[in-house]
Amino acid sequence: MLNVHAGAIEAAIRGCVVVATYGLNAVQLSPSTGYVEGEITFVDGSRLIFFDFVRQMAAALDREKYRYHFMDARNQLVFRYDNAAHHPAVATFPHHKHMPVGVTDSPAPSFAQVLAEVETHVLGIPS
Repeated sequence: MLNVHAGAIEAAIRGCVVVATYGLNAVQLSPSTGYVEGEITFVDGSRLIFFDFVRQMAAALDREKYRYHFMDARNQLVFRYDNAAHHPAVATFPHHKHMPVGVTDSPAPSFAQVLAEVETHVLGIPS
């Protein structure tokens, strides 16, 4: 369960052309729960710190908690996706995206979607 999830994350990282270095840690807490956390440094000095807490349900893996915090080389927030229940006014509650100037609605992104957004930012491609 956790090995497959961690393997998919690592495959996405290895396939990203703007990754300079990364660390990844997967911890199995019980037969049905665990988490994957890590940090990626990109070629421009920006970083992504991430955390996924997952639970194996009947036939699927449920990502109960997540956090993807992307910051520039000066450690200033570029964006952070999470599902902490602290912004009940957003339409996608509890899922949301923090930006330098506020919080916006956002469905839960996959790790690959977040990494693609980071890659676009690092490459300077307008979104």
